[in-house]
Amino acid sequence: GINAEYGGVLQVFLLSCNPQTVFFNHNSSITTNKQQPIRVFQYYNHLLLSLFAHHHRRTQTISFSLQSTSSSVMIKSLSSLPFRYGPSIRVFKRGFANNSLPKFLRIVEVGPRDGLQNEKQFIQTKDKIELINRLSTTGLKTIEATSFVSPKWVPQMSDSTQVLQGIKQNSGVSFPVLTPNIQGFKAATAAGAKEVAVFASASESFAKRNINTTIDASLVKYSEVCAAAKEQGLKVRGYVSCVMGCPYEGDVPIKKVVEVSSRLLEMGCYEVSLGDTIGVGTPGKTRELLTAILQAMPVSKVAVHFHDTYGMALSNILMSLEMGVGVVDSSVAGLGGCPYAVGASGNVATEDVLYMVKDMGIETGVDLEKLREIGVWISKLLGKTPSSKVSNALSCKAIPLPENSIIKLENPPVKTSNTQQNNTATPIINNTNSSTNSFQQQPQQQKPIKQSLAH
Repeated sequence: GINAEYGGVLQVFLLSCNPQTVFFNHNSSITTNKQQPIRVFQYYNHLLLSLFAHHHRRTQTISFSLQSTSSSVMIKSLSSLPFRYGPSIRVFKRGFANNSLPKFLRIVEVGPRDGLQNEKQFIQTKDKIELINRLSTTGLKTIEATSFVSPKWVPQMSDSTQVLQGIKQNSGVSFPVLTPNIQGFKAATAAGAKEVAVFASASESFAKRNINTTIDASLVKYSEVCAAAKEQGLKVRGYVSCVMGCPYEGDVPIKKVVEVSSRLLEMGCYEVSLGDTIGVGTPGKTRELLTAILQAMPVSKVAVHFHDTYGMALSNILMSLEMGVGVVDSSVAGLGGCPYAVGASGNVATEDVLYMVKDMGIETGVDLEKLREIGVWISKLLGKTPSSKVSNALSCKAIPLPENSIIKLENPPVKTSNTQQNNTATPIINNTNSSTNSFQQQPQQQKPIKQSLAH
């Protein structure tokens, strides 16, 4: 209920994991001293409910209820709030429906594969193994370990067999590896892989330039991989690239993304990760894409993979969470880069994702501080600073200031009279060839101030 004094407006936003169900069978009622109008508007994928109270100089209580056939449409109880400043005041009660946000967010850590493969500096095999082993102690449940591709095309992954066989296979943690064809699949299983991944493109031009084949031809190859994996009882994860845009074609039709994603599921992929390869996505595009995707498949089969080229990755992830997506790909320290935009950042940093959701009632099971330390360590090996803003901020807080970091005056300045102040010499820049400045008078030299700079 809302106590309304001097009139006012209450606006309520409802969010649903499936926007199509928001507008069905809603029913509203108001109980007041005098019946007041109610207005219901469709606002993108939100339901905007506006209640108006105009009883001036009277205290009025407004109560309302909403009903829907969808369990995802719910509203939390509202506390009583007085309107005391006239009808121009608007009180916004924003809240997520109980079933909109996922209760648990599974982070797919892609740093060891998708992150490192875009780094120019080659990482030693032992360091790759240590990176994965350390990540597996943070609470992550899925860590993309490596890629069984031709060393000619991806030199960074030339030691995939040694890496996969060298890591500790912790219980409860899966280590999927990328296998672009049946040859890669056989090499991966020979090395002990228990989960594999295949990647398709929603852009014909990108498919031809990236994997030298058409979309249809690539899907034929992946169907062979999925069939072989099914025979051996292995799980297969699917990726779709260029879901928001292509560096060669520009905008990619949503229906093509839906088509490719659906075909991967039909082959046997347990999950499809939608990749914004060049990072051009926005929350609006994300909402539009997921609305179409969720009409074709359940949200439990969908994951998102955003690059942060334009700084939109976290915003896009938040929109995805609001629509019920519970799996997000990210990279420790933001490892990787966008090869199609020079100087642009690549994968969204896992640290930033964890920090964003920590107060949203979403569990991840991942230790942020442990992950931050790993990100700082691997970044030092690469001779760079982490791309994670959260990591850099927390690292600054973690550095203790030295005792002598505060500037202190040994001899505080003595107050002087106006006459003495007026007699103080004024420095004059010498325009001669001398490299230093000269002064008409030299004031009495004070003892130097001890200074120390701290980062």
